Amino acid sequence: MEIIAKESDRWLRQAEYDLRVSEWNLEGGFFAPACFWAQQAAAKGLRAFLFFKKEDARETRSVIELLGRAITYDEAFKGYVESSGRLDIYYKTSRFPDAIPGGIPAEVITEKDARESVRTAADIIRMVEETRKNYMPETI
Repeated sequence: MEIIAKESDRWLRQAEYDLRVSEWNLEGGFFAPACFWAQQAAAKGLRAFLFFKKEDARETRSVIELLGRAITYDEAFKGYVESSGRLDIYYKTSRFPDAIPGGIPAEVITEKDARESVRTAADIIRMVEETRKNYMPETI
């Protein structure tokens, strides 16, 4: 169990870092990168949860796919499905000019988009942290 907890912890620490990067970009007015890093934070947080459950989930980058797998272990993750749907959209559209017809991410993605993305990622990471603590309070 210790090896599993350590791998899960590595992914969770990186998720927390990516969330801080997202928040930093949001506060600096860089809304497209904030959305991208929020997507990354949420995905890595969910991978941390799945590693904790002894499941290797490195083959997907989709928050929705990862949530679907997390729900099989804890139905409380269902509460994040609707708000997380947009995060996967930002995986590419927040970075590539050809992902948005007639515009570029820096001009199209708004502060509202970024705030919602950061909030969703933070909620998912908080859920992962709480779930892990409930299962292993002595090692977390």
